[in-house]
Amino acid sequence: MKKIFTALFLLATTLTAQSQTVDEILAKYETAVGGREKLEGVKQLEMFSNLKMGMMGQSIDLPVTLVREKGKLYRRQIGGIMGMGDSYTMITDTSGYIFIPAMRGFGDQGGTPASLTPMKSDEFNSMQYELDCAGAFGELVNYVAKGHKAELVGTEKISKVPCFKIKLTLKTGQTILYYIDSQTFLVKQLEASGDMAQNLTGLGGLIRAFGSNISKNAKAAILVKEYGEFGGIKFPTKFNLSFGPVESEVETTTVKINEGLDEKWYHATILNNNNRGGFGGGRDFERHN
Repeated sequence: MKKIFTALFLLATTLTAQSQTVDEILAKYETAVGGREKLEGVKQLEMFSNLKMGMMGQSIDLPVTLVREKGKLYRRQIGGIMGMGDSYTMITDTSGYIFIPAMRGFGDQGGTPASLTPMKSDEFNSMQYELDCAGAFGELVNYVAKGHKAELVGTEKISKVPCFKIKLTLKTGQTILYYIDSQTFLVKQLEASGDMAQNLTGLGGLIRAFGSNISKNAKAAILVKEYGEFGGIKFPTKFNLSFGPVESEVETTTVKINEGLDEKWYHATILNNNNRGGFGGGRDFERHN
């Protein structure tokens, strides 16, 4: 009986997937998270989270700030550990940088100075989708107008939840897999590999700071456990993140929408390790109003 039930379930989900087009599924996703009009009305986002990471045999809690301005700014800043300052990844419509803080020496190993590294053009271009502010997964919203392509590639259970499996190809050619709950039409999980895996998690700079290499075949997955509503839009508030050997839990506590952004987020500078969040000399981006 169990085998018969499983076969009937798989048949039912397959027929359901065939009866809905990818556009219908993504339209229901837009409605589920707040509606296209509200999503496209987001001009600025500021999100505050706590990341619990397993690294080097230890459990580490780190504050994470994610800042976006539509078409102009993306910045993910991660709090410092083990005497380090904050690290960050930052892009605008014209430039991109990765900042790795100074590392103190241990034993016979000397420390390293802070570094502010300009992104190569291919890396910069691959992250332009991050300038999208239309909710947590803005690239799914009105995707055709943004030059992306979506394909329904089947159904799959994620944590026992039946999901539609959608392959999104960004206009840059990168791909992301989204698993959308067939009942709630919220994103349950997303996956990426290669360079896109690093973009998905935002942990690349932090991992480099510890001298670890990031494999070109690395895979990343985000499993959403809970959603919360902020300003009428649903955002993931608890999710598990895996990136190669790194396993993390993230809890988002605050999401600010269209409340204005501090001018400091627009500057790519060397951060002062003795004053977390302080800004020293460095290079400023031109801010386009």
